[in-house]
Amino acid sequence: MHHGFRTMFLAGGIAVLAQGTTAQETEITFGGGAYLDIPQLAVAMDRELFAEKGLDVNVIPFQSGRSAFEALLGGQLDVAVMAEFPAVIGAMRDQAFKVIADLSRYQATRIIHAGDPEIDSVEKLAGKPIGVTAGTNVHFWLENELKAAGIEAEIVSVGPPDIVPALARGDIFAGAMFPSFYGGAQKTLGEAYREIPISSYDTHFILVATQEIIDENPDAVTAVLDALIAAEDIVVSDPAASHEAVSRVLGGTLDTDEIAAASASYTFEIGLDDALVDLMVEQGVWINARGSIKGDVPTRDSIGAYVDDSFLSALAPERVTLD
Repeated sequence: MHHGFRTMFLAGGIAVLAQGTTAQETEITFGGGAYLDIPQLAVAMDRELFAEKGLDVNVIPFQSGRSAFEALLGGQLDVAVMAEFPAVIGAMRDQAFKVIADLSRYQATRIIHAGDPEIDSVEKLAGKPIGVTAGTNVHFWLENELKAAGIEAEIVSVGPPDIVPALARGDIFAGAMFPSFYGGAQKTLGEAYREIPISSYDTHFILVATQEIIDENPDAVTAVLDALIAAEDIVVSDPAASHEAVSRVLGGTLDTDEIAAASASYTFEIGLDDALVDLMVEQGVWINARGSIKGDVPTRDSIGAYVDDSFLSALAPERVTLD
């Protein structure tokens, strides 16, 4: 079972090596990890869809998309999945990679606090200390939300794992955090947990590839994307089977009910469109304005140069709607 891929858990974790790969299979190292975000990957692994496309895929989970991207740029990976924000930074630094496809979108962004339940909108956070990890996509959308609401708040820079404890201690009034910490916040705060939904920003989980593999083995990139599209057919047509696949790939650490509940916050649809590029440009302009990366202000042309739609256009042209 599961031949055609290998999963390795880093930093002292358990390594699971599949057997039975053939000499004809092309080896690909794939940086993944958050299978709730990208069930297409879990289904492709579980159903041996990579092997069907002639690939021997070594899937390496990472704690964050940023660390996966760093590994990809360092030559440790061929392809990886991450949120769109690290790719913007990579484009602004002229790194050698391309965005191949948008895989999914997370659509339940929120600000969390433990105060008065009547504080249910961003406008009511005026003057409050809000914890956020500076220089991230969360910081980006938080500033946009405050600006749109016409208010000022005290922005407190807090590391990702420290925001929930800071909320519990009362060091900050509210927290804008990565979605992976929402569950921990709800558990820690208990009945005091409050949330303010944010509709202005969806996290895009994108597939990126090194320029090296694009140049030297474009057929392998096509095969990876083809397997993920085939897996998405199962994700969409048979959600229960998809949830079971994710649970199996995660070693049963989440049951299917938990996966189904989490999946309701996502749209799983492989594609490439102007909305993704426009968001990346907006983020690049924000990064430039903060002075985090020196250089020209990013434009549609400069960011678009890092989006390669040729692979998806060849497989499923109806999924590409770029101007």
